[in-house]
Amino acid sequence: MSESGLKEVWNVDLPWSNGCMSARMWQKDKRIVVSVPELDICCYGKSQSEAILRLFTNLLKYYNELNKSRSPLTDRQQAHFELLKKWMRSVEDRMTVQEPESTGKRVVSLLHR
Repeated sequence: MSESGLKEVWNVDLPWSNGCMSARMWQKDKRIVVSVPELDICCYGKSQSEAILRLFTNLLKYYNELNKSRSPLTDRQQAHFELLKKWMRSVEDRMTVQEPESTGKRVVSLLHR
């Protein structure tokens, strides 16, 4: 890439994602930029983790915005919403504790034992 201050582009995984959306990251001057090309969304941060967290948060906000929209969605918005629905299902599945069938409810302690 010939633009001043632009380094190489990396493909990265979104946290808790199943890979249904691609994410790309690059460094521009002192900022880390991460984007989801399918949705035309970019976020930046001072570090890789900050940029990815901002992107993750913006994807959640965009999903909620589309989900709660009272007016009919455009074709583009509908396509984005369908993609985000798949992504949200994968996030929810990965964050859910699966219960073994042989036992009843189980509490998982987050504290050290």
